Amino acid sequence: MEKVKNDRRSFLGKAAAAGAAVAVAASASEPQAQTPKSLDGLRVGCLNVVSYSHLALWAPFMNNPRAGQKDNPLCNMRITHCWEIDPEKGQQFAKEYGCEQVKNFDDMLGKVDCIISGGYYNHPWNHIIHAPYLEAGIPNLINRPFTNSLAKAKKMIETARKGKAPILVPSSHEWNAATETAKAWAAGKNVICYNATNSFDDYPTHGLHGVYLCCKAIAEAGFPIVSVSYRADSWYHPSGVMTFEHKNKEGKSFYGTLHHVSGSWGTIQIHTPENYGGVSFNIFNNFGGVGYPFNKTEVWAPIVWAFQNMAAYREMPQTLEQIYHKTNVFLAGWRSILMNDGKPVRLEDVPEDWESPVSLPTQPDDNTVALFKKKFG
Repeated sequence: MEKVKNDRRSFLGKAAAAGAAVAVAASASEPQAQTPKSLDGLRVGCLNVVSYSHLALWAPFMNNPRAGQKDNPLCNMRITHCWEIDPEKGQQFAKEYGCEQVKNFDDMLGKVDCIISGGYYNHPWNHIIHAPYLEAGIPNLINRPFTNSLAKAKKMIETARKGKAPILVPSSHEWNAATETAKAWAAGKNVICYNATNSFDDYPTHGLHGVYLCCKAIAEAGFPIVSVSYRADSWYHPSGVMTFEHKNKEGKSFYGTLHHVSGSWGTIQIHTPENYGGVSFNIFNNFGGVGYPFNKTEVWAPIVWAFQNMAAYREMPQTLEQIYHKTNVFLAGWRSILMNDGKPVRLEDVPEDWESPVSLPTQPDDNTVALFKKKFG
């Protein structure tokens, strides 16, 4: 581990010196127009590439066409390096996408322009494996869940803030036209209630999609969530229902429900006094046999596009405060079903150092958590 620390200090020192030199040069002449980095192509380093990883969905959109596959790049990013907690799985990914596998998680420093982490099982250790890249100011896509405690979330956010590293913590139920339209429609209206649905396998991998949907469409429209209840027979099987308490502009409460069901992508129906029966916003993905490219562009590609834009122009589409808020909502849901018999838990009552589970009862033979614990404790 000492070698890692020394390498990191050396890289950051060189980066600071280079930055100072650029600043002196810039002050000595008129600002020059620059081609956006996205038009030059972004070198992507990928973390957590195989074990329960969304890179199986995102990587085919990048400029790494695979042999024997009908890959059509939908962005101007190329995967150049990768790291996986299981080296044998990492080798498979590196061979498939024609990139270089690195031995240590921070070996991509100085070799890539941005980082994409696709995994689930890594989230309790994200504050460790993303730290060197956040410290260096590199844009990071960190797959949901962001982390499993508020203390770790605060640490990552503060590291990103100090390093001026833009971050994206996305769900496909956030980054799509339906949810964006719902948010724009709800903003400024007198929302009195809503009901939403999302597809469900278990709470931390798929129930979280619905949580992020409600945070994006309602909380980010100006109605923050203050408490969460989550009732279900099991957090790793459908069905279940979550109730979110929001505050409106006058500080009064209203409530929305999220139903975890099978066979649904994501829907939200928002009610106001002026709209009897509510207005519905539905996510569609390949329903009715819709083919290419629409089966890709509805929910998968927008995340990649949003990240490329953020990495190129260093403009975060969500604030650090919004990322923390939805993490707090997620953890309050955990506390409700695990420790409060489904009764409401206020966001402010979630202890900072309390950690949510990571292992999935539906995947008892997966050893990824054991590998992370062995390496990082």
